[in-house]
Amino acid sequence: MARTPVLERTASIRILGILFLAIVLFCVWVTYAFFTKQFVSSVPVTMYASTAGASLPSNADVKLRGMRVGEVREVETDGRQVTMKLAMDPDYIDRIPAGVTGQIVPKTLFGEKQVSLIPPTELSGDTLQAGDVIARAEVPIEIEEVLNDLYPLLTAVDPQDIAYTLSAVSQALEGRGEQLGETLVTARDYLRDINPEVPQLIDDLTALGTVADGYADAMPDIGRLLENAVFTGDTLVAKQSQLLAFFNEGTALSDTLTEFVGANAENLVTVPRQTAPVAGVLDTYSGTFPCFLDAMAELRPRLDSVLRDQTVHINLELLPLTGQPTGYEQSERATVSQQVLDTADAAQPTCLSLEQAVDGENPYPQEKPFSVPADVYKLIGIENDHNGKFGTPEDYERVAPGAASLDAAVQPSMFSDTAAQRTAVKSLVAAQTGQQAEELSDLAPLLVSPLLRGSEVKISEAR
Repeated sequence: MARTPVLERTASIRILGILFLAIVLFCVWVTYAFFTKQFVSSVPVTMYASTAGASLPSNADVKLRGMRVGEVREVETDGRQVTMKLAMDPDYIDRIPAGVTGQIVPKTLFGEKQVSLIPPTELSGDTLQAGDVIARAEVPIEIEEVLNDLYPLLTAVDPQDIAYTLSAVSQALEGRGEQLGETLVTARDYLRDINPEVPQLIDDLTALGTVADGYADAMPDIGRLLENAVFTGDTLVAKQSQLLAFFNEGTALSDTLTEFVGANAENLVTVPRQTAPVAGVLDTYSGTFPCFLDAMAELRPRLDSVLRDQTVHINLELLPLTGQPTGYEQSERATVSQQVLDTADAAQPTCLSLEQAVDGENPYPQEKPFSVPADVYKLIGIENDHNGKFGTPEDYERVAPGAASLDAAVQPSMFSDTAAQRTAVKSLVAAQTGQQAEELSDLAPLLVSPLLRGSEVKISEAR
């Protein structure tokens, strides 16, 4: 039996086919490995950039001061930033300082991009190590981005219009290159000075937006205010004659007041000065005024009852002949001496009896009539009791009291004073106001007596 050649055998052909495919795949893998530099040792470093760095191609060069020190192996993006895997040349990794930053720049005006490493301004002595991260890579504004932005504009304008515009610009700039250069230099200086203020400008614009929102919210109110202002203006125009008359009257009144003040300037100064003592007395006794007025309101019905039917109704009690008071002695002047007026303190504000009257009480009924202590009568010169009218004989046998023993000597009363009491009150009022007792009106005792009753009387040594 003849032998079949090896190449004609089915199993041999299959083995050779598989071997050929394996060799082809191996060659492809070797080619890919050489292309991807699988057989080249490198130091892995990671760099981050903005999304504009996504256009950086794989295998892009990584350079330091123009010298190639590595390449970009992978570029990945998550929509917010770009992550680049750099393969650094082990022969140059020790020459790259730590803390470098990256910048993605084109090799030429329209060329492919590369990564340019920028050393830090202050070197620490450390070098870049495997696994280090370059935190942020700057992506400058590129010509192609500018052209991409200009493309919609250029396509929207007719070519002849663009040519005409460029010709006009060329003619306008012809012979003015130096001047244009100076203008650009000046603009650069302005921008250099303005750039530090840009953050503040942004803050101001943001605040301006907030203010604008506030004005927008208040715009309806502002509109109503302006509408009301227009209505007010129309009213003033319609009433201008009355307004003019009002101003004229105001001017006349001002002139009259000016003349009055000019003619009475001295009087306007004198009157307050002269009324100051009276105001002081009123201030001292101001606490009794509400009580006095309330008591008068309470007594008014009683007074109306006394004067009802246009007739005075009184209760008249006759004293027995044996009990009639005696007349004044010749030595009894029944007036208060100036020394007593200067030293007595018997006119403190009080309103006790009037308060009792307001409460509906009768402080001095018939069986217990009002009586002034004999010590008070002795102050005004009374020398005996006058048959019980001014106390008892024993009261006038005692030595005249001192100031400390006269506390509560005068009790308040709502009844009328005697003639002697009115004279004494006049003397006290005259001492307070600096006038003569004879010059005072008879109304003075009537007004002041309720205030004096119940006050404390004090006598001090003569000045």
